[in-house]
Amino acid sequence: MNDSTITLRVTGSARDAARVSVRQQQFVVGRPIEFDAAAPRIAALEYALGAVGAEAVNGLREFSARRRIPLDAVEAVVTGELEHELVYLDVIGEAGQPALRAVHVKVFVACADAVAVRALFDEVLGKLPLSATLRAATRFQRN
Repeated sequence: MNDSTITLRVTGSARDAARVSVRQQQFVVGRPIEFDAAAPRIAALEYALGAVGAEAVNGLREFSARRRIPLDAVEAVVTGELEHELVYLDVIGEAGQPALRAVHVKVFVACADAVAVRALFDEVLGKLPLSATLRAATRFQRN
């Protein structure tokens, strides 16, 4: 059994921002959940959902290249459904823990061989670590 460890360094650079360093890269993450559409930073939960979509898009592209299945374009739309989000805001009377109730991933692919790509995508889903983790923890849908 092979185990790998991924290490990131996260430092608080401001009240509403954390700087993440991994390998030779850095990015800034905002608050855990963001309700303001005009907020200056991307929320941690938005990064996580974006990572799910990026994993699906890049995973499909990677495995299609390995199998020599040409793809013209790949796009994903990811929706996360929150439950008990008002607990995060300290709303009096709210109970529970803020969590993702469900994650929906819809992938759009432009290609010549849709049957081969659908079969490949079903295979790829079993090989994506973030998606596998979320499937074990929440209701995870792909369309």
